[in-house]
Amino acid sequence: MSFRVRIFLLVMLVALSAIGATAWLTLNLASREVSDALEAQSRHRAEIVEQIQRYGLRHGNWPGVNRLVTQLSDSTHLHIQLQTAEGQVLVDSDTEAHRTAGAVQAIGYDINPRPAPGELYPAPAATPGPSAGPARASPSSVIRPGLDLVPRDLYGPAPTDVLYGSRAALAVRQAAQYRTGLVYVRCLHASLGAEPALGLDQAPYLTPQQRALSPTCLEQATAKVLGDKAWFTSYWDYLDNCIGAPRRLVGDPLGSKCIEAAYADTVVTSSAVPLRLHLGARGTVDIADFGRPALIGAAGLVVVALIGTFLIARQVSRPVRRLTGASQMLAAGMLDVRVRIKGESELARLAASFNSMASALELSEERQRRLIADVAHEMRTPLSNLRGYLEALSDGVVDPSPELFASLHEETLLQGRILDDLQVLALAEAGDLGYTRTPADLAELASAAVTAHRARAAEAGLELVLEAPAPVWVEADQDRLRQVLGNLLSNAIRYTDRDGRVVVRVGREDGEAVLTVRDTGVGIAAGDLPHVFERFWRADPARQRATGGTGLGLTIAHRIVTDHGGRIEVASQPHMGTTFTVRLPALSGPGRS
Repeated sequence: MSFRVRIFLLVMLVALSAIGATAWLTLNLASREVSDALEAQSRHRAEIVEQIQRYGLRHGNWPGVNRLVTQLSDSTHLHIQLQTAEGQVLVDSDTEAHRTAGAVQAIGYDINPRPAPGELYPAPAATPGPSAGPARASPSSVIRPGLDLVPRDLYGPAPTDVLYGSRAALAVRQAAQYRTGLVYVRCLHASLGAEPALGLDQAPYLTPQQRALSPTCLEQATAKVLGDKAWFTSYWDYLDNCIGAPRRLVGDPLGSKCIEAAYADTVVTSSAVPLRLHLGARGTVDIADFGRPALIGAAGLVVVALIGTFLIARQVSRPVRRLTGASQMLAAGMLDVRVRIKGESELARLAASFNSMASALELSEERQRRLIADVAHEMRTPLSNLRGYLEALSDGVVDPSPELFASLHEETLLQGRILDDLQVLALAEAGDLGYTRTPADLAELASAAVTAHRARAAEAGLELVLEAPAPVWVEADQDRLRQVLGNLLSNAIRYTDRDGRVVVRVGREDGEAVLTVRDTGVGIAAGDLPHVFERFWRADPARQRATGGTGLGLTIAHRIVTDHGGRIEVASQPHMGTTFTVRLPALSGPGRS
């Protein structure tokens, strides 16, 4: 029987016992809790709705409302839950009090925190005089006078002229006051640590004392809101669409409804989202409510749980002790330690995972030792050459000459290349090799690489050909891709005899950018192909040494291509040539995937 099944059976035993113990408790306490909760709800519901709605109106959002919900729950002894319109729980007083969330009533109460327009006091109708020109319409009926009005002064006296004193203009002025107030109090919170809440529930929403706290914040908030021309335009556009006659005069009843609708559609961008309030009984029961039978049942459940846990723990402890002992041995450096696996339970799978981890550590240690040996071997030859020549020069056995110094200089350059390649490879394998990815034309990179190696190919008597008929875009680090191309071309030239041919081809295949470097060189034996990308591997060590290779170029190229989400492949036939193929995710164009 698996560990999971044993735990399941124990839980079922405890659950069945608990069902019987809790059934009568539920029946005994349910009626009293329901009646108390209903009485408290009817008594405090209006107060809770009003305070939460005021919080949302004055803050413009809901962060921090959990503190208010906790206070209301403590004062009313009710379970309070706020949900979004989609039914997602935003705040739960039981959860805030670190209690198990109890049930709430399905009936919810709307919390609408959006501000309502205050009284709009239009200016009296203009009376035409001898030189006043045509009579103008009453401000109470002017909806849109041919332009999108932006309030000129948010906190001065209400305008009384025909345009800015119209009810439509006064409504958008109040909406701007609400939005400005929210921006202002949040600026106060950031600069002074003040509570980010409006001081008034109606326009202008900010008290004179609040506005005097920071003229800088008030200026910034006013400039931000009044500078948002699109926000005001949306108000007037909504008004036009509602009336159905843009820039014309309409009757008062239709105008009132449309102004209110346009105002609501405008402030919704600044106000908090509406919520639904659900109430219920608090999920706390005093221990005295249970009585003696419940305590006896609880004690019985504890005894059953303890016995079952002891039996399971005794069967689990032995494999755990074996795993603990093996872990200690592994930590002490005994990498060949393994745990005996018995059965197919979860603990057996854990032991198998431990054995896999130990094997991986042992293999990693072996690779590290082999790397150190390879590095020591690669450094020994150039150092031995340097030492021999220097001793010969010192003893007078060899005469100094430009050729000798050039040879010694080449040996030092080889050591430098080995160290540089080892550093790049170490960074790549540790994931610390930085890449600056930009859209790049692989055909252009290949052309530049071919141009850079053309002189070397000519010196070796080789024909270097580029076949890149069209741009092929990839997102990559161009310097690193040049490094890959340089390594592949250097190897192709190095291992191709005179009168040979090296062809570089760039194209697209099945949504991938494909780069191939094909030579007519000596090729690679089939048994050596799996080792091509290993550190310090060479098909011909003597020839590689003569030409100054480090044996790390293909390893670095493989790592760079892999880090770019691509892959590099090799195919070869002895005495026929070798083809390296690099495949990278292609872009459809510069900067487009």
